[in-house]
Amino acid sequence: MEIMEKVEQLREKAGISYEEAKAVLEEAGGDLLEAAILLEKRGKIRKPETELIQSSDIPAEETEDGTFRKNAGEAAEKRAEQAAKAKGKVKETVKRFIEVIKNNTFCVSRKEETLFLMPVWALVLTLLFAWRAVVPVMVIALFFGIRYSFTGKDDLTNANEFMDKAGAVAEDISEKFKTA
Repeated sequence: MEIMEKVEQLREKAGISYEEAKAVLEEAGGDLLEAAILLEKRGKIRKPETELIQSSDIPAEETEDGTFRKNAGEAAEKRAEQAAKAKGKVKETVKRFIEVIKNNTFCVSRKEETLFLMPVWALVLTLLFAWRAVVPVMVIALFFGIRYSFTGKDDLTNANEFMDKAGAVAEDISEKFKTA
């Protein structure tokens, strides 16, 4: 790169005159990086700010020298707002979960006859503390015609459809095993 190109490049990037760019380049021995460092030390170029925020939706403000920088205050505000939204979503999900386990019942039946009913909260606690024993027993019971469902205030159609499918799969496997 010839000296004129370097002067032009430095002048554009630093926003200085041709004379200043030529003088600094000569002082730096023709090295563009060294010239930029010298200008930075003299306060002619602003030091690049290290920015942890990389989100494009954070507003940038124009500085006196025509460059743009992210507004850290607004960025922190935006992060706090996003955290509050996430916390609100988690809070709502937990509330909804508590309502579902409080207002519904787990039904265990065989051949359309209800064997027993259990509040869903009791099922959750049982699974939480004894899942290693309860889950295998529940799966094995499917092969002996036991079916599970949920009843109560909430619409648990998806859960009941899943339970029906699990029962149907177990029944198909049992039939294939009997005929084999």
